[in-house]
Amino acid sequence: MFYRKNNISSEIDWLKDHTYSIQLNEFDDDSDLYFLKPLLQNKRIVFLGENGHGVAEHSLIKTKMIKYLHKELGFRVLAFESSFSDCSLCFYQQDQLDTRQWIKHSLFKVWHTEEVETLFHYVKETQLSNQPLILTGLDIQPASSDHITGKFLAEVFSNMDKAYGEKMVELEQEMLYQYVNSRNPSISKKERKRKCKELMALYQEFLFLLDKNSLELQNKFGKDAFLLVNRILQNRISLMQMISSHFMKAIKIRNKAMAENISWLAQEMFLNEKIIIWAHNGHIMKRSRSLLGFSSTFSYLPPKIKEFSYIIGFFMYSGQAAENNRSVYEVQQPDQDSIEFRIKQVGHEIGFLDISQQRKVPQNRWLFKHTYTVHEGKQLSLIKPSACYDGLVVCAKTSPPKYINIKE
Repeated sequence: MFYRKNNISSEIDWLKDHTYSIQLNEFDDDSDLYFLKPLLQNKRIVFLGENGHGVAEHSLIKTKMIKYLHKELGFRVLAFESSFSDCSLCFYQQDQLDTRQWIKHSLFKVWHTEEVETLFHYVKETQLSNQPLILTGLDIQPASSDHITGKFLAEVFSNMDKAYGEKMVELEQEMLYQYVNSRNPSISKKERKRKCKELMALYQEFLFLLDKNSLELQNKFGKDAFLLVNRILQNRISLMQMISSHFMKAIKIRNKAMAENISWLAQEMFLNEKIIIWAHNGHIMKRSRSLLGFSSTFSYLPPKIKEFSYIIGFFMYSGQAAENNRSVYEVQQPDQDSIEFRIKQVGHEIGFLDISQQRKVPQNRWLFKHTYTVHEGKQLSLIKPSACYDGLVVCAKTSPPKYINIKE
């Protein structure tokens, strides 16, 4: 990899003046995050990425940042890259769940970890304060096989007619079967497409029924619950479209639907709240097509939301991480002409660099041109940092999460 060695000292000198250290310790001290206040105090949505779902340090750093944003800057909504419906409903049922059960019913298994459990303990603690942190989700895919969403929908529609509730139970069971078996080669693509089309039509019927009985349902369950049911049904239709489509179209449907969920959270459900998004770098980056071959979730957001957002990408220089199936792999250590190498040279175990406030000068021009990075610590890639992120976090060394096994 080509790198002009005579530039390294001036680049590192510049970085030392602009990179901040983030500390991870046992003490609940967030004073080292002071640099975030001027960057984020006027932002509406902050996106926190991760360079792979199986990185312990990324979860710990984000948990620390979330606490700071909540306590110091008034961010009151946290939305995970996990099931919109399961996350939303479990939040309102959290009193009936211990922390691990809450995690199990809300999040995909990649986040069933001790690091994320620490965050959930904090979210529970805030419910007793004047500023509770609200937890919700972004994804159209279900996280739980326990039919939490189906039971809720059945309760709502049973209020109109018991037969509607029973029909919803059957519909949700069939939806989950199709989702779980969406990659089962024994089911033909033609048959899957036919079945998904049938389920989409049934969900659409329930949407019409919801609209027809809107006043009655809002009086019975409240406006927020009515809005939530409407959104869940729309998500179910998008899910059926996704699992009946070819790979690249399915990715587009999912990313676009998650963007629509973010817009809905910001413009309807939580109109006056500041929101934190927890998702993979590939979803939150402004431009992802050159890196991943498809448009990111962020790219589908309306300009009004983009304007008041701040996107932080997370990276790792060395160490280990875990695949989604929890198998551990070694992080590929990048060479000199990379994002990770440059920021690591400053000497911080965890370094943060803001891009949004920087003017282009010879010492930082790599931020404004295509620069190497190692995607998920495995794949050497080229991105233009300033076009993809507002801020960068680089961990000098990472480790896989400590997974928790939650009993069924």
